Amino acid sequence: MKKNQEHGLLVKEVSQLTGLSPQVIRKWEERYGLICPKRHMNGYRLYTCEDVATLMKICRLRDQGHSMKEALHLFRSHQTPEPVPKMPVSEDVLALLEKGSMYDEAGLLLLLKQALHRHGLEKFLSTTIQPLMREIGDLWASGKWDESQETITSLAIRDFLVQIRRNFDLVEEAPLMLGCCLPHEMHEIPLHIVLLQAMMHGWQTIAAGPSPKLSSIEDLVQRLEPQKLILSATTATPFTHNPHLFEQLEDIAERNPSTQFFIGGNGIFDHKIYFNPKKIQIAYTLEDVFNENRG
Repeated sequence: MKKNQEHGLLVKEVSQLTGLSPQVIRKWEERYGLICPKRHMNGYRLYTCEDVATLMKICRLRDQGHSMKEALHLFRSHQTPEPVPKMPVSEDVLALLEKGSMYDEAGLLLLLKQALHRHGLEKFLSTTIQPLMREIGDLWASGKWDESQETITSLAIRDFLVQIRRNFDLVEEAPLMLGCCLPHEMHEIPLHIVLLQAMMHGWQTIAAGPSPKLSSIEDLVQRLEPQKLILSATTATPFTHNPHLFEQLEDIAERNPSTQFFIGGNGIFDHKIYFNPKKIQIAYTLEDVFNENRG
């Protein structure tokens, strides 16, 4: 190993040291310019110990809850990582939280409709729904909301997003994207947000319900033959319940090569799952999914 370090480390060795898959290492190299490995005469990339240290720093920032964009900014500016300052809550979100705290489903739906009409779908998702879900999660985690408040409010939001998807007009020949939560994953709203964003990019979408069986996911892929499948891991719960889940998903992807498989969500990063994927692509951003040149 010492001899290898003098001349450079192979990507397999860097993967073992960092816990990142070779695919992720190469993507971070190419997309973000984090490291610039030299090339051996045989074409293999050769990484330095400094490259490993850089990757480990980014991993630590990600583990601390920073987004990739925030982690890159902190790393490049040599700042000491600090908690990300909380953004001010908009009046829309505050009004929705008030209705939710009072179990006012009709009031929630009215305010959601008004916010959608006022902002348009894209801004509605980014400035109302996503901040609202973060606030609800914080209120529940801190004990300021009980489970019934969180459940009623989340169901109202989910049903509203589903209704938008059902009424979204697309051309008949639009490509198909299937969205599935993982087994034991009950949080549907992030998946519906992604599918709505996909529809704004011209995709037809179909969503499976929460916590489908693996056999149901494969059955849907075989029946619908979507061009892309998005697997949502909002929490690490699916992998806690089944440590072999990713390998089983890889097997499904291998049996269905005509569909591109993607997996994304905080559950991947929280559980430190960097798997060494072969058939499934890890989606850090929507661009990873929508980029047609990936294969």
